[in-house]
Amino acid sequence: MAAPTQIQLATYAAAPAQPGASRFFALLVTAGLLNTLIAAYIFLQLPADHHPTLTSLLRRAAVYVVFGALAGTAGAWFYWRRPTSPFRTNPPIPFRLFALSSAAGWVWIPAVVLLSREDSPYTAPAALLAASVLALGLRKIIPLDTQTRRPHPWAHQAAPPTLFAATLYTQPRQAYGYLMAPAIYFAAFELTDRSFLDASLLLAACIFAIAWMLTTPPSQSPDRARQYRRARLRLAMVLIPAFLATLFSLLSGIEHRNRMEAIAAAGDGSGADDARHGRNSHPDPAETADGISSYHSIILWPVPQKDEVLAPIPQPSTVLAPGATKPLIIRFSGAYWYFQRPATRPGASAIQAKGTPLEHDIESNNFIPLTMEAHQTLGQSIPLARCKEIQVGIRNSDNQRGTVNLAVLLSESSAPANQLYLGQQEIASTQPANFAFKSRPLAETLHFVVPESAKLRRFDQITVMFLPDDANYARGPKIAVEEFQLVPR
Repeated sequence: MAAPTQIQLATYAAAPAQPGASRFFALLVTAGLLNTLIAAYIFLQLPADHHPTLTSLLRRAAVYVVFGALAGTAGAWFYWRRPTSPFRTNPPIPFRLFALSSAAGWVWIPAVVLLSREDSPYTAPAALLAASVLALGLRKIIPLDTQTRRPHPWAHQAAPPTLFAATLYTQPRQAYGYLMAPAIYFAAFELTDRSFLDASLLLAACIFAIAWMLTTPPSQSPDRARQYRRARLRLAMVLIPAFLATLFSLLSGIEHRNRMEAIAAAGDGSGADDARHGRNSHPDPAETADGISSYHSIILWPVPQKDEVLAPIPQPSTVLAPGATKPLIIRFSGAYWYFQRPATRPGASAIQAKGTPLEHDIESNNFIPLTMEAHQTLGQSIPLARCKEIQVGIRNSDNQRGTVNLAVLLSESSAPANQLYLGQQEIASTQPANFAFKSRPLAETLHFVVPESAKLRRFDQITVMFLPDDANYARGPKIAVEEFQLVPR
């Protein structure tokens, strides 16, 4: 009779104590990163000149890239040479090799910092590049014996294990996926909330972990000369892209700073800051502004109705003549302007289309607020003293939640700088208490009182400004001007 099958329980020696090399490498990388970020935020600034030369920007970008590499290396060297460092004697790799591999990631930090200051969406791609290059370079040089590993249960045995002994071995648990999944979700939320710096940090940490796990580590006896050669080549390959990214961040930062200063100056110089709440100030008489050539502007012309006979505007002697009681009705036949500050009107290359705001969805795809105005030119000048009130008839088909204000500006074409601001009013149908889904345009009339005496004596132009709330700054309201009624005094 055969003997029953025997299952031997093998005993395994405990894994040798780890010297903490893997944790110390993580400390070195973190120290280099923090040192570079702090130094970059303190010392790396935009040039004071608002219109610097290309040569000066090229020189500054090169200095910033070198500064980023040196700052990260200095932070890691400080902890490498500390008395408590396990790498002071017999380090697993030379510090020079570690510095060369890490510098390929540090050189991207200046571009990330400069882009984050202007809250640019390009912050995330720059941070992802820096994290992936850093993880790839470090993983290629850090030897296996510095990684915290659980030894295989029969790795120390000369002979194969006994039957069923493999069932006693359990795969080590890894928490990377559980940490990266919520980080990616939070990063997506931060991107939709336009918090690009926070999203960049979360995504950079995730891509670092992914690149680290997917990169093959070096062998137990690596060729040190080959590692040096590859580290130098890797650093040389990323220097030019990092330099170009830093140069782009400088150009973008200067343009962003100039634009914000121009908007602030326009808001401070206008007489209607309270109407626009700091960003919706009425336009100045300048035709164009510098720095807006890279953005598109749109002019929307209404389509005239077929077979419509328009009565001519009466002669100046009969417009709102003394004793008149009936309001003067003027159908809107002007254009809608869509542009972005600091420009004050569409540019010469503006896109021109036909239709009304009720038919088109117009919005900006960047972080600059979209300005929408309706311009009506009258055939004759109207005396301001004869006009008591201007009623603006509109049609609203906007189904986006958010309050929209309407403001009116009067001017005379012969003296564009002489303007009269009539204030702003909330469109009642856009208020939260009155908001409802509209299957067809809703008619509404807003009343603007005209002062009896003002610096402006006559006007022949009416400008209607649409002022949405901050939540809808990037889109033009789907509201059209129907007519003006000028009530005699």
